[in-house]
Amino acid sequence: MRAVSLLRRASNLCNRVITARYGEALGQYFLSEYPKSGGTWLSKMLADVLDVPCPQHAVLPIGFASVMHNHWAYHPRRRRTVYLMRDGRDVMVSSLFHELRHYRQQQSHEHAGEASRLPKIFGKGFDPDKTEPLLPRYIEHNAKHPLGNRVNWAEHVRQWYAPEARPWLVYATYEQLLEDCPGTLSRVVEELTGSPPELWRVDMAVEKYSIARQTGRKAGQEDRSHFIRKGVAGDWKNPFTRAAAEAFDRFAGDELILLGYERDRGWIDAVEETRV
Repeated sequence: MRAVSLLRRASNLCNRVITARYGEALGQYFLSEYPKSGGTWLSKMLADVLDVPCPQHAVLPIGFASVMHNHWAYHPRRRRTVYLMRDGRDVMVSSLFHELRHYRQQQSHEHAGEASRLPKIFGKGFDPDKTEPLLPRYIEHNAKHPLGNRVNWAEHVRQWYAPEARPWLVYATYEQLLEDCPGTLSRVVEELTGSPPELWRVDMAVEKYSIARQTGRKAGQEDRSHFIRKGVAGDWKNPFTRAAAEAFDRFAGDELILLGYERDRGWIDAVEETRV
């Protein structure tokens, strides 16, 4: 497993270099996101509509037409790119549950590295079922030591979000996909390619990768053992306490307002001090 992990890292590094120089000539499209923003979902739907592969966990450089899902920093030469955004508070909650799932399972060497982080953050003997008291410390830790990325959510947003300066980028949000998946997917494809997609391809992709089809559950029905835990927006309101809200605001309050998820910092006052 360690050898595979090293090959994936080498492939990722090669892909960054190759795609910045030759991505457009190779017919590649890019779906960039901060981890846990819904990028796996959208990249697979895009690939089906565009009728190209979406390589997952590649151990060799990718040099063919495809949709490449990534968490990379912005690069001006990758023009055919969708940047997918999500409320950073939901990202933190989803990321914590993601790590807690690996902590409970610890099924592979690959996951063991992530699972070993949590006792270092929370101390040995912490209760993984009590997420509310864990969140503030987790948010603070991820602001300085983000999981699966070199920068935290706020820094990633600042790298990417500049719609007036970068009109060639296509922007979409996880919340838009939940509200109107066919419409959002169609818009993304048209802005990305310059042509409207065939609607039957859109409908098939949306159905194929729906939560019900992928998990057998309706959106909102929780399964903490599954990669797709809930598939909803606004779930942060359930585990967030005032301490978690203040921790998030300290490192990402401006970006939350920049993306339009809040008008001002008054949202903090509406969060309860504790959860029963």
